[in-house]
Amino acid sequence: SRSRDSLHSWAWSAVPWPGGVEQDFLEVPSMMLENFVWEPEVLRRLSRPAADDGSVLEDSTIDAIGRSRFLATGYAKSKYLAMSLYDLRVHGGPGPYEFEGKTYDAASLYNVMIERYTGIAPMPGSFAAASWFHLLMGYDAGYYGYIYSETLAADLFGRFGELSRDGKSVVDGDLGEKYRDEILSPCATADGEAMLLDFLGRAPSKDAFLKSRISAT
Repeated sequence: SRSRDSLHSWAWSAVPWPGGVEQDFLEVPSMMLENFVWEPEVLRRLSRPAADDGSVLEDSTIDAIGRSRFLATGYAKSKYLAMSLYDLRVHGGPGPYEFEGKTYDAASLYNVMIERYTGIAPMPGSFAAASWFHLLMGYDAGYYGYIYSETLAADLFGRFGELSRDGKSVVDGDLGEKYRDEILSPCATADGEAMLLDFLGRAPSKDAFLKSRISAT
């Protein structure tokens, strides 16, 4: 790390900026790394140690795993966006809360918004937000930032994906070192946008994120 003090290292958003990185950049490094496990090359390498005979996952199994990646992603993202809107609403002031012309308390508002944006009603009498840690741990009114982090992570991984499409190993030491030096090492000593510019050599784009979702549908 280039950070001299731990306060300026990667930190949960409960540590306010400039103590930690920007909230909508916080999850970018971990989300970027999550992409590797879906790569056929990586799945083969991960499966080998578990096999006594040295065999790896069959190509048909790897293909099935890849096709399952975005299963029910429409519902998942709709629910995420509903939760983000709920987060913004309840942190906008004390209840009761108005939504589409009606008034609700915190519990009923959550369930109504989930059903409104996903089309699926929560279980009667339930209040899933009671176990939703982010509401009270520093993400206050910032849960929407996850989708930004996911978009930026897809753009970063696109550099590694280019290697795979060119028939090269996606686990590339030189590019991995560049990622370490320009994304992980600076920590909060640099703006997230500056780190992205250094690694990508251009302004970040949402194209990789959208392409991955569209191609999966």
